[in-house]
Amino acid sequence: MKRTKKSAKNTISVMENVPSEKYLTFFIDRQTYALPTSQVVEIIRLQPITLMPNLPDYVKGVINLRGKIVPLIDMRLKFLKDPIPYDNLTSIIIVENGDMTAGLIVDSVKDVRDIAKSQIFDAPKYKRSVGDRYVCAIASLEKVSAMVLDINRILSDRGAESQPGRTAADQLLKTAAE
Repeated sequence: MKRTKKSAKNTISVMENVPSEKYLTFFIDRQTYALPTSQVVEIIRLQPITLMPNLPDYVKGVINLRGKIVPLIDMRLKFLKDPIPYDNLTSIIIVENGDMTAGLIVDSVKDVRDIAKSQIFDAPKYKRSVGDRYVCAIASLEKVSAMVLDINRILSDRGAESQPGRTAADQLLKTAAE
């Protein structure tokens, strides 16, 4: 059964009963990324951050979110991208993976959309950059592709970005999850 949706420029046909999942799409360094909404708790505006000593640059500190201490990871820095000043589009995506909760600082949030399983493809196995290690799949959207992130790996990886203070960052993430 087909359902047709009219838009100002063209007609889009959408197949009903095709397995799909909702994904939150957002930008990091002008690249589109996605996370399943099942892993997203909420999206909040940037708020005052309590800085913590001896942590890697990408762990910006913690926030108090309704009585829960939540560590913040600046995704630009996690992916070894150039830092930019935070602005009114900068957002924090609060994510959960098992018993771990963290906030991901991203350049901006785009939207929530249904992505059919047929639009999701395995990520290439070669590694071109540090950020690629955190990509588990690629979603083919209308005019762009979105990198689907592996939230488990983002929150637990001790790989290439290991630096002094990494153990403290792991402990902060683990303690905040408890």
